[in-house]
Amino acid sequence: MPKTVSLLAASVTIPLLIFTTPALAAVLPAMPPSVNIDAGPLGQVQVGGLFSFAGRAQSNVYPGASGPAGKTFSAAVSDALISISKDTGTWQFYLEGGAYNFYIVGQPPSSTGNIMNATFGPLPLAYIQYTPSKNFNVQIGKLPAIPGITPLTSLISDSYGIEFGLTGAQQQTVTRGIQANYTLGPVSASLAWTDGPYSNRYNWAVGQLAYNLSKASTVIAQAGGNLGRTGYATSAASAYLNNSDFYLLGYNYSGSRWNLFGYVQYQKLLATRRGGRSHGDQYGASIDANYAFTPHYSLSTRVDYIAYSDQAAVANPGNGMGYGPGSRAVSLTLSPIYQYKHWFAEGDLSYVHVYHYQAGDVFGQNGTAPNQFVAMVNVGFLL
Repeated sequence: MPKTVSLLAASVTIPLLIFTTPALAAVLPAMPPSVNIDAGPLGQVQVGGLFSFAGRAQSNVYPGASGPAGKTFSAAVSDALISISKDTGTWQFYLEGGAYNFYIVGQPPSSTGNIMNATFGPLPLAYIQYTPSKNFNVQIGKLPAIPGITPLTSLISDSYGIEFGLTGAQQQTVTRGIQANYTLGPVSASLAWTDGPYSNRYNWAVGQLAYNLSKASTVIAQAGGNLGRTGYATSAASAYLNNSDFYLLGYNYSGSRWNLFGYVQYQKLLATRRGGRSHGDQYGASIDANYAFTPHYSLSTRVDYIAYSDQAAVANPGNGMGYGPGSRAVSLTLSPIYQYKHWFAEGDLSYVHVYHYQAGDVFGQNGTAPNQFVAMVNVGFLL
């Protein structure tokens, strides 16, 4: 796993982080400011909120699935989140709690309750930050993850659309551990020791390096991997994803009207025990673009691709590991976005096509349909 920037309104969390991956919040108008509260000895704290409701229609429902994955039409609370943060002083903190959901192109949807139980619980982010200087900080707790660009919520930090792209299931969202961030002029760097894809085993080393080519352009590189090969897995982290090496190279452009983020990623799906055989390779690429027609309305489009080597583990859409050995998939998503003050509405029209798949591992009641269309709408407001 839905970019490692703000998981709520960008005005709340970006000041806390000296460096994160490129902030995609620019595709929406400026967020309404968070509420500032005098918290006595804590000083000024910021309170923010995000509340939204999503409806979904899909063709070729998933074979043998129950709940939203087995229905043509479904609806759910997509976000009901509150954040409390302090972004000034030597000691800072960020807390985010509530309900949330994930939607990934080509993957079955689930209920909000099931998503929360299977991933990060009712308090997905909670960390403190030590900031001895304006160029350096250290964070510890439940953090936005470095390897990947997937955020927790489907709005603001992933404003290109409601659904994450095909590569979203391979990326990390929240991780537990410690992270150091440093900036020097146009260069920003982060290093972390974490439990990777929320595995509860602290054996991942990850890093991130970015260079600002200009005020509008940034190049980013990420690398990370499991140094322990424990074979441990949870509902949020399969053994294949937990025991892997991950690399990403991306470019972000943020202009007055045009915004673009493109990247390529590679993941080595390692054996669940050190010294065992590899389970193959995963390759992915995505280009996300957004154009703002007015201060309130914009349109986004995304094209992405994912592929597995012939040795990749056999898996089905239910666990985010592809559609069988050697499977390939491509998708196209269009996302209109509208915001007026605190209110917003966004839509998604997505199409995915899978080839070189294994029968039973794709779409439709028999798992043999290679295509799926999805239409979504997400409406809500920001505190």
